[in-house]
Amino acid sequence: MMKATIQQITHTNKEQFENLFNYYLYELSAYSQEDIGTEGTFEMEDISPYYRDGRLYPYFITINDKNVGFILVTSPPYVAEAVDYSVQELFVLPKYRGANIAKDAVMQIFKLYSGRYEVGMFKSNLKAVKFWTKLISTLEIPVSVEDGLVEIGGNVLQTCGMKFTVSCESICN
Repeated sequence: MMKATIQQITHTNKEQFENLFNYYLYELSAYSQEDIGTEGTFEMEDISPYYRDGRLYPYFITINDKNVGFILVTSPPYVAEAVDYSVQELFVLPKYRGANIAKDAVMQIFKLYSGRYEVGMFKSNLKAVKFWTKLISTLEIPVSVEDGLVEIGGNVLQTCGMKFTVSCESICN
């Protein structure tokens, strides 16, 4: 069984992060309805704050020292009021899915950063909705779920947001 670890993304490995992020945007385009830009890649917002701002917590997800995905966590002022952390993005390359790698990474994040969480996703991204629903119910912690809307490139898309609190008591057993 493969055991995932997390490794902080820094300025020194930013190129690999940016390349991996483009694969993530490609996958997400099935839900975000975004098109590629003139360069043949997805137009990315500036993601450099992830490895420059101390209130952002970017990690590669690794298996045997190989980067197979990433998890990006934000904290105030990048989160809603009454929220301590948000898992903004979670991505695992297709080859490594179904082996609890994303769950391992999320649990490591929860152990590092306990507090009030918010996680948002496209409602049409059934794999993400199922992943988070199953994980939260496995942890047996209360969750509130809110539906919302987001506009991306003129398309109005349905979202699903989950709020829950993670403490060491609920996950360190």
